[in-house]
Amino acid sequence: MQRTTFTCSYSKIIVRYFRFCYTNMSKLEDLKTELLSLQAEVARIQSEGKVLTDCWIARAKPGGSKKHKYPRLKSRKPIFNGKKTEYLSIHGSAVAEAEAALARGKAVKKLNKRIQTLSERLNQLQRKSSKSQKTPTRRKAPQLYTPPEIIDLVRVVMGEIDLDPASDDIAQRWVQARNYYTPALDGLSHPWFGRVWLHPPAHGKTVKWINKLLVEYESGRVTEAVLLVRPSAGSKWFQKLTRLLPVCFPDEGIKFLNDQAIPQPQPKHGNAIFYVGQNNQQFQQVFRTIGSVSSPV
Repeated sequence: MQRTTFTCSYSKIIVRYFRFCYTNMSKLEDLKTELLSLQAEVARIQSEGKVLTDCWIARAKPGGSKKHKYPRLKSRKPIFNGKKTEYLSIHGSAVAEAEAALARGKAVKKLNKRIQTLSERLNQLQRKSSKSQKTPTRRKAPQLYTPPEIIDLVRVVMGEIDLDPASDDIAQRWVQARNYYTPALDGLSHPWFGRVWLHPPAHGKTVKWINKLLVEYESGRVTEAVLLVRPSAGSKWFQKLTRLLPVCFPDEGIKFLNDQAIPQPQPKHGNAIFYVGQNNQQFQQVFRTIGSVSSPV
C-alpha cells in the first residue's frame, strides 16, 4: 500500500513538472513573438526617416532677438553635432520634417518602453526555465564589462543607446540602453535597431556579432553604432573593418570591470573602437581624447 502511494505521488510530481515546463515554454514563445513584432515595427518607423526623441521645437519669435528669429530643434543633450540646438530654415520643409521626426520618436519611445517590459519578463522566465533544467556546462572565462567612462564617450557621439545586443543586467547599471538582449535571449537571433553599442562577448563568436552588425546597418534598421573589440591584425574580419570604418586605438588599455564593478588589470592586447554611421567627424573629435583615430582612405 505504501509503495502504491509513493508511486502515485511521484507520478503527480512528474506531471506537474512537465505541465510547468510546457506552460513556461508557451509563455516564452508568446513573449518572443510579440517582442519580434514590436522590434519589426520600430525598424519600420526608423526606415521612414530621421527619429528624434527627447527633443522639441522652439518656435520662431518674429519680434525677438536675432537668436530667436528662426525655429530651433532643442534637446537637453548635445545630440546635434555636439550641440543642444539645431536651427531650422523657415523656408522649405525643414520644420515639417522635424515635426515628422519628433512624431516618429514619440512612437518609437512608446514601443521601446513596451519592448523593455517584455524583455524583462522574458529574462525572468528564461531564468526560471534554466533553474528547472540545469545541465553541466563547460566553465567559461569570467565576463568583463566596459567601464562607464567609455560608455559616456559613446553617448556623446550617438546621443543615446537604443540597443545593447550583447549585454546583461549587470552591464545595464551604467550602460542604461533603452533595450538590451541578455545571453538567454541571444542577441544574434533577434533584429537590431537604432543606435547600437556592441561589445561582443569573449567566447569565440566575434565574427558573427560583427557580421550581424554590418547586415543590420546595411538594412537600415541600425542607424549608427560603436563597436569595441580586441585587435586581431592577422584576421580577415579585423582587416575588413579597418578598411571600411574609422577606428580609435586607445593610448592606454581599457580597465574592464568584473561583476562587482571592480576595475581589473589592463589587458596586454589593447583595444580597438570602431564607428559605423554617418557622424564620422563627431566620432573622431570625441575619441581622439583617449587615443589615436584613423579613417579609411
